[in-house]
Amino acid sequence: MCNFTFGNFTDMADEPKKLTYETYLGLDKLLKCQELESEKEGNRVAEEHLFIIVHQGFEIWFKQILEDFKGVIDILNEPKIEERTHLSGITTKLGRCILILKVVIQHFEIIETMPPAVFLNFRKYLKSGSGFQSLQFRQIENTLGLRPETREQDQPGKDYKDALNTEQSEIAKDSEKGDTLFSVAETWLKNVFGTYVRDRVQYFNVLSEMMKTWAEDTTMEEHHRGNKEAFDKILKEDTYETIPDRRLTFEAFHGALLISLYQDEPEFQSAYHTIKLFMDIDSLVSKWRHTHVLMVHRMLGKKTGTGGSSGYDYLKRTNQDKYRVFMEFFNMGAYLIPEDYKRGEKPYSVP
Repeated sequence: MCNFTFGNFTDMADEPKKLTYETYLGLDKLLKCQELESEKEGNRVAEEHLFIIVHQGFEIWFKQILEDFKGVIDILNEPKIEERTHLSGITTKLGRCILILKVVIQHFEIIETMPPAVFLNFRKYLKSGSGFQSLQFRQIENTLGLRPETREQDQPGKDYKDALNTEQSEIAKDSEKGDTLFSVAETWLKNVFGTYVRDRVQYFNVLSEMMKTWAEDTTMEEHHRGNKEAFDKILKEDTYETIPDRRLTFEAFHGALLISLYQDEPEFQSAYHTIKLFMDIDSLVSKWRHTHVLMVHRMLGKKTGTGGSSGYDYLKRTNQDKYRVFMEFFNMGAYLIPEDYKRGEKPYSVP
C-alpha cells in the first residue's frame, strides 16, 4: 500500500481569523441586534429602529461610566493618595463621565424627533419591556452612592429589583453593598482633614474668629453678613450631627470645607477640582432624570408606563433632591467666608 503526502497544508478551519475593523468591534453581532418587535408581528414600524438604537446607545455609554466609576473607586482606595498622580487619574475619569452624561442627555433630543403618535404604533409590541428594568442605570445610581432606603417605590412593598430577573437582581443587590463614589470620597476627605489639620483647637478657633468678624461687620447690610449661628453648628460634632439630611462624617465635612475655603491655594487646587467634578456628575445624573421625565411626559402623558409602572408620576418622584448624592458639597456655599476675612492666620499647615 502506498502512502501519499500532499504537502504541509493547514486546514482552513484552523486558520486564525484575521483581525479587522469589523471583527475587532464585533460589528457582525452588534449591527444585528436591532430586532423590531413590530416587524416580527408583520407590522413593521420604522421608528422602532430609532427607539432601539437610542436605548442601546444609553446602555453602551452606561457600561463605560461604570468602568470609570470603578477606576475612581480603585484609585481612592489606594493606601496613600498622592495629589499629582492619583487626583489627575481621578479627574480624567470623572471628566470623561461628565462628557458621556452630556452626550446621553442629548440622546433624548434624538428620540423626541419621533412623534408620540408614532410611538403608540409599536408600543404595544414592547409588552412588559421597560427602561425601568435597566440594570446598568441602577448600578450607576448605587455606585454613585444612592442609598436603597432613599428610593421611591413605584408600588407599595416593591422596589426596583423586583422588576429584574434573578441574576440581575443579585447583581443590583451586590452593587448596593460595595464601595461607592460617595464612600471613597468621604474617606479621602477625612484623610485630607487629618493630614492638614494638626491642631484642631486652633483650626476651629480660627474659623470661628473669621466668621465672627464677618458677622459683626456693620459696614454692610445685615443680610450680607455671615450667619454665625448656622456656622457655629458645624464647629462642634454634637451640633453638626443634628443637621438634617447629613451624610458626611464630621471630619469628612471639614475636609471638604477646608478645601472649599482655600480652593485657590496650590495645595488644594486639585482637590477642589475633584470635588467640583463629583458635583458635576451628581448634577448631570439629576439632569438625565429630569430630561427623561419630560420625554416620558411628552410621549405618554400620564398613561401607565410601558412595564406597568405609574410612568410619569413615578419618574417625577425620583427627580428630587433626596436622589442627589453629593448634596453637602452643594450646601457648602452656605459656609464659605469672603477673602476679606481670611487674611490672617490659616487654620491648617502644609505637611
